[in-house]
Amino acid sequence: MNSATRIASAAVVVVGLLVAGLYVVGRLNPVPAPVIAGDVLGPDNGEEVSAYLARAEASLNGSGDARWALVSLVVPMQTVDVWSLTQHTPMQKAAPSMMSQSIFNVPIDRVQTPTVAVPSGNTESSFIASSQVAAESVLARSTGTERARTVGEVAAGRLRAGCACVVGVVVRAPLDRLRTLAEMSQVRAVQALPADASAGLFSVVPLLPAMTTVVAPTPDDGPIPAA
Repeated sequence: MNSATRIASAAVVVVGLLVAGLYVVGRLNPVPAPVIAGDVLGPDNGEEVSAYLARAEASLNGSGDARWALVSLVVPMQTVDVWSLTQHTPMQKAAPSMMSQSIFNVPIDRVQTPTVAVPSGNTESSFIASSQVAAESVLARSTGTERARTVGEVAAGRLRAGCACVVGVVVRAPLDRLRTLAEMSQVRAVQALPADASAGLFSVVPLLPAMTTVVAPTPDDGPIPAA
């Protein structure tokens, strides 16, 4: 066998070993199945509110395990009242809802204020304290114009004082519990994601109480209150 033939044979052996090695690696480390991504809780921009409410109601059909869901409130509420609402629904032998995010918006007539979602915690004390985290988040987002900074300071001050400013929460609970929540007088809508939706891989678009016909920005031509 001449040198050229030996080199070609060695190359074939090396390639074969590489292919075999990659096959073994692939068998030992299979590519994980892709997870659901791109899910959205909440209405689409420009969507009719009535259409979203119907869509949210339809998402609660069926049965099964716990689902991620957005609970939108009729009017802004204090954290302590939202905690009581979500944890003490009138169901027999039902575990409390797992809290994920609290969504805050400080209502000021004809003034746009930042809407922020912050981790809520799963104890009453941590859930109530989420309003303090929201205050800092509002300040961080209130930059740019003098009006934005002033609005941010007023909104943050009200959040620190424990205002009725929770407009929604993201929870995880079985469908039957979510349906019970949807029937509560304080709740405007509950929208659930499919059962295979993964935590951290969906976005949340709040339905603000001020949105009554179409999902669109609210007016921002009013005076800013002193506090």
